Amino acid sequence: MRAWSRAFVLASVAAWLVPADAFAAPPRPHDAPAVADPRADVPARPTGYLELQEAGLTFAYHPSAHERVRAAIPAVLRARKAMSELLGRDVLGAVEIRVAAVPEEVRSLGPMEDVPGYAPALAFSKQRLVVTSLGSHRSLEPTDLGVALPHALAHVALDEALDHKPAPLWLHEGFAAHVAGEASAIRAQALLLGTLQRRLHGIAALEAGLPADAPETSLAYAQAADLARFLTDKPRRSAFVGALDRARSGEPFEQALAAAHEVPLAQIELAWREDLARRYGFLPVFLAGIGIWALGALVLFARRVFERRRAGTQAPASRKEPRALTTEPQSRPPSRPRPAPAPLIIERLDDIEGEREDIGKTFPPEAEVPKVEHDGDWYTLH
Repeated sequence: MRAWSRAFVLASVAAWLVPADAFAAPPRPHDAPAVADPRADVPARPTGYLELQEAGLTFAYHPSAHERVRAAIPAVLRARKAMSELLGRDVLGAVEIRVAAVPEEVRSLGPMEDVPGYAPALAFSKQRLVVTSLGSHRSLEPTDLGVALPHALAHVALDEALDHKPAPLWLHEGFAAHVAGEASAIRAQALLLGTLQRRLHGIAALEAGLPADAPETSLAYAQAADLARFLTDKPRRSAFVGALDRARSGEPFEQALAAAHEVPLAQIELAWREDLARRYGFLPVFLAGIGIWALGALVLFARRVFERRRAGTQAPASRKEPRALTTEPQSRPPSRPRPAPAPLIIERLDDIEGEREDIGKTFPPEAEVPKVEHDGDWYTLH
């Protein structure tokens, strides 16, 4: 009896010494580590970094990132506008975004040295700081700033809307993935297979299925993003904003969500599963219909090709076949005989003389003119 009393007293003292929210606080996202002290030292920017102000956002980056930062700004601004609409209030009024040239520099840009190297971008909500780099440790492809920055900023925006009160891990990761639109094709494939195989996670099991590294390939990650999409859709957005208001006052989010919808959490999950079935259950039938149509078109095409080839083999025999190419010399075709040259007409001399005699017979001879001689010379008389 005394041993039981001692154990009870020790347990009571331990419960009194440990804060009450230590047992209930959900884990933080791997890319949004908790730095409780907002006055934690934020390192100064490296020498030579450029600065760009855009609608309250401050971009500080390595000079080599200038073009890529400018190209990502429109996506960041669109994401901020979408977050404000989904959360029911203006968020991210002033945030600093630092972009390093290489992943190794990320550790020197934030208030923590021990940060996961596989995260494309890191969010420090209380410091209102986001850090990323042009490269990635887990891929040879460069970091897509138009996706990585909205994802990290979504963590900051959700913490801001909740006044930094705890939120489920599935809500943080799901909201960030939904807003950033990252890996949408992979998530759709995971949801399709999960729906067909009937192995979807429940809301209570989502947190355990979210791996720390590269979570976008997991079914739980895809479900978390789709659940965030379901809760923030226009028909249910007002209830979601109401749940945020309740959670901001200290109520656990899932409990606040059920109270805002005025139904148990299990009923919310059932409605979400039915929405999943409607959105992904028809795809096999749709794809099967497309497959049948494509098969019919292929058969018709093959039939036409066969008919054309068959008609070509039944061509008339007089049709000349193309001569096969060969390397052997071929005999030249016999040449056509050339016409003999016309015989030359050679007139004989006697013929010419005869013609002259004939001409003389035609015209009368000339009359003789009298001539006289004088001193040995002859003179013509006129």
